[in-house]
Amino acid sequence: MNGSLTLTGTLHLDSDVDLTALPNHLAECLRSVNASTVEIQGNSVAFTRRMFRLVSNWNVLVPFESGDFTIDAYTHQIRYRVSIRELVLLGTAMVGLMTVFVLMSPNRQPLLFMPLMWLWLVGGNLAIGIFRFKSFVGRAIGTAPHVTQQSTWTHSWQK
Repeated sequence: MNGSLTLTGTLHLDSDVDLTALPNHLAECLRSVNASTVEIQGNSVAFTRRMFRLVSNWNVLVPFESGDFTIDAYTHQIRYRVSIRELVLLGTAMVGLMTVFVLMSPNRQPLLFMPLMWLWLVGGNLAIGIFRFKSFVGRAIGTAPHVTQQSTWTHSWQK
């Protein structure tokens, strides 16, 4: 995933989260929301989504064309990056096309609303998308496997 138009975040993990099982768990969570591809490489999980999928517009991955999670065992954190390039480009193209039609009409007053239209299409979808993605990641971490501590009991009987 290239570095342009990406959002990043970091979440702390509980100390008892099983870091070795976490990549597989995150991959399953991504598959459950119909990510197009999911790849696990060591402590990282990468995903992509195709533009045309049979999902509702409320699917958590709709605003993001790709992303990745990296688990840092040393700091007990998970870092994520998601690409918003497609959302920005499509929103800009749609507003640009509307602007062309307004410029061809005798009434040019609607031009004043084009920046607001862009903010609504891109900014609104992004604000909702970020909130929903953070909730998704929080739920995924909340349901992650935990390491079970087995206590050993030694008992000596004295006579």
